[in-house]
Amino acid sequence: MKNDPVQIGLIVASSENGVIGVDGDLPWSLPDDLKHFMRSTKDHAVVMGRKTFESLEKPLGSRLNIVVSRSMDQENAIEGSVSIARTLDEAIEFAQHVDQQQDGYQRGLIWIAGGGEIYCQAIGRADRIVRTLVHCEIEGDAYFPELNPEEWLLDRSERHEVDDRHGFAFTIEWWRRR
Repeated sequence: MKNDPVQIGLIVASSENGVIGVDGDLPWSLPDDLKHFMRSTKDHAVVMGRKTFESLEKPLGSRLNIVVSRSMDQENAIEGSVSIARTLDEAIEFAQHVDQQQDGYQRGLIWIAGGGEIYCQAIGRADRIVRTLVHCEIEGDAYFPELNPEEWLLDRSERHEVDDRHGFAFTIEWWRRR
């Protein structure tokens, strides 16, 4: 049903000091985390800011890409795979009304995928957060907001150690609003 309530999830990778980006890019390469991101968001609407979108080589496949931007317009977007919204509210409203049968996207969960400004706007509306906590402290220019333990409960976590493909240990955490 088109009027079913949707949940909003934030999906993010951040250092222990909250850094999510440096000069418009991720500050690490974690292939298993990328696979986790792709599995989690596949067939869902993914909302992101313009800078996050521009950091991608191409739109995310098998997802409804919605870019929040005051400067981009639909003509700048790639036809059929990216939609432009002026505000986070507009992006969420658009994602809620996607026709599942026609467009092939699962309804019920909208993923917010960055960047820092979009996360700050969305965290108060989120029902869940899936955070990859990268076990390092680095300097950066984009940050994820601190989680308030009175609002968020950690459901489970899964640790990944350093190996030949991952220069940092990390823990994937599944949080839900209290």
